[in-house]
Parts: sequence; structure tokens; C-alpha cells
Amino acid sequence: MSGGIVKRILAAIRVINGALALFAPNILGKRLGVNTRMSPGFGYAFRLFGVRTVLLGIQLWRAPDDPDNPVVREAILVHASDTAAAIAVQRLRELPKAGTRMAITASAINTVLAVLANWLLRRERLR
Repeated sequence: MSGGIVKRILAAIRVINGALALFAPNILGKRLGVNTRMSPGFGYAFRLFGVRTVLLGIQLWRAPDDPDNPVVREAILVHASDTAAAIAVQRLRELPKAGTRMAITASAINTVLAVLANWLLRRERLR
């Protein structure tokens, strides 16, 4: 598998999850175990997250397959930060256990994909 393909998979995940958060925050809330109708602030936060995530996804999709490109390089930091935030939410018990497990798992998978894309792109450049 090439680094460019992994990068595009991560970009597609970002766009899909971001669009879901932006246009259907109730669905995302349900996946995390919160009711956005009972706590409308969650819907607002999901929409903010959605805008950010869609824009990052589009930016990553369009970025050259170059590990030195800041968009590609910073994907690791973005997803590692998301994973750390999900772990903090778990420790603070701000979401139900199943929701925090889902958030940590999804963020960790994205972090792994970002690391893998960077590693593969660096390896491909050396060939």
C-alpha cells in the first residue's frame, strides 16, 4: 500500500466524520452515548468539530504526497491531540464509557493512519 493511498483514506475518514458531525450531530451524539436534543451544547460542539474536520480532510486530500508537506506532517499531531483529548474525556468521565472507548479507538486509528502515511511517504521518497 502506498503512502498516498493511506493519506487519502485518512482524508476520506475526516470528510465523512466531519460531515456527519456538521450535518447530523444527533447521529454522532448517539454513537458517543449523548443525546444532543437533551444537551443542545453537544450539537453545537459537534458542528464546530465537523467544520474543522471537513476542512482538514479536504486539505489533506489535496496535499501533495510529500512527507515534508506541513499538512501531511501535522496530521500526526492533529490525531494524536484528538486521542489525548478523548483520553482526558474518559478520565474526567464526561461521556459514557462506550462513547469514550469509541472516541479513543477512532482517534487512535486515525493517529496510526497518519503515522503510517508519513512513514510510507518517507520510504517511497528514498527509493
